[in-house]
Amino acid sequence: MSVGDSPPESVDPLISQLVADRYRVIRKLGEGGMGSVYLAEHVVIEKKFALKVLAPELARRSDLVARFLQEARSASRIGHENVIDISDFGQSPDGLVYIAMEFLDGKDLGEIVRTAGAMEWKDARDIVLQICRALRAAHDKGIVHRDMKPENIFLVAREGQPHFVKILDFGIAKVMGLDPNGPRLTRTGMIFGTPEYMAPEQAEGKDTDHRADIYAVGCIMYHLITGQTPFVAESFMTMLTKHLMEDPVPPSMRRPDIAITPEMDGLVLKALEKDREKRWQSMAELLEAVAVCPGPTSSTPKAPGGQTVEMGGAHAAAALRVLRERGSAPETARVSRRAVDAALSSSAEMATELGAGARKKTLILVIVGVLLGVGVAVWFAMSHGKTPPAAPPTPPPAVAPPAALVPAPVPPPTPAPPPAAAPTAAVPTPVMEEAAAPAPTSKHAGHGRRPKPPVGAKGAAPAAAPATPTAAPKPTPPSTPGELKPFPKF
Repeated sequence: MSVGDSPPESVDPLISQLVADRYRVIRKLGEGGMGSVYLAEHVVIEKKFALKVLAPELARRSDLVARFLQEARSASRIGHENVIDISDFGQSPDGLVYIAMEFLDGKDLGEIVRTAGAMEWKDARDIVLQICRALRAAHDKGIVHRDMKPENIFLVAREGQPHFVKILDFGIAKVMGLDPNGPRLTRTGMIFGTPEYMAPEQAEGKDTDHRADIYAVGCIMYHLITGQTPFVAESFMTMLTKHLMEDPVPPSMRRPDIAITPEMDGLVLKALEKDREKRWQSMAELLEAVAVCPGPTSSTPKAPGGQTVEMGGAHAAAALRVLRERGSAPETARVSRRAVDAALSSSAEMATELGAGARKKTLILVIVGVLLGVGVAVWFAMSHGKTPPAAPPTPPPAVAPPAALVPAPVPPPTPAPPPAAAPTAAVPTPVMEEAAAPAPTSKHAGHGRRPKPPVGAKGAAPAAAPATPTAAPKPTPPSTPGELKPFPKF
């Protein structure tokens, strides 16, 4: 071996070995705190399995062997599609303790988050919903996982779904309802789990129940939508202290560069309550809350009639209140759809009323405009004199000129008053017509004589200044049908 070459890797003694006379080990897949996982093949049915083998140094402790086998019993009792399927477990004649489970081709969620960072809410919600369904089935069977973390959530592609969840590692699961006088695998005061996702009561070593899993799921949701865990610390004890004493920063404040809605904040922070009495009280309740929580990219469904109704936090909160009043429902989609439909119908009625009011207002404005125009035209016509007579009917229809453009007949002008001047000899005023002559003033008027006006009589009163003679307008002959009445001449 030349200088600088790395030493050869040690060969695992189980490779190519036959375990329990039926599982041939092919290669090593991973390694954990209690043992290793191998890819194995059943020699009879030729099916691939993941074979989990307890470390040989731990196989001598009966309590660890019992806990290891309890993982197989717990997972097999749940029987849910989102929980790893256990097909066989036991101890071989040569002392190997093993669990045979379905082989999964995919990645764990922890690796995905470390590589890609924060997820969009639609993807994170799909994953969390599957986690909640699996844990709801476990809790219904009295099984609490107590070690929920992204590394124990495996994602595979199945039936066109790229993120199909499988929950692993029920090694420290707690089975509720066991005989209190029987052997206990854990004691009060012992701390099990992963500190980044550990509930406060679990960090204190207190007795835990299903709400410890709810807190862990809240930590997972926080990690998925922000790319960071709720608390960051450099040591195990510092991390536990933060879970016990420090309030988490809301996800939207931790990552202001990411679109995180207030409903998402409230959903996560309620799951992370220090007091377990203030958290979501069941996995079914958390499941329904996640299902109705709107994200920043939620679509806007259309109500009947083409009206678009925006789905916001108010509608989601209303749906969530309906769910809380009814309690846990067997079908989340049915309950949430009913709440959303009610919100949509009320919004559509409001939009219809607003449209009718707008049409009514437009009609009123049109009527007011017409009346105002008529009033202005009447005022303009009256301000320029009398309304001209209407034109007589003519065979071809003619458009009458506007009233404002037809001038009214001008009456004959009256004589102007005489200017103040020196008295001069009276000049007789010419008489244009008999009808315009002044009334007789002499005593001979009754005898039919026309008195002559005095001409230059001594002592006579000064006469008025002569006025400019004005010709009387010629009478207009009556119009006959079919003729146009001429305009008066000025």
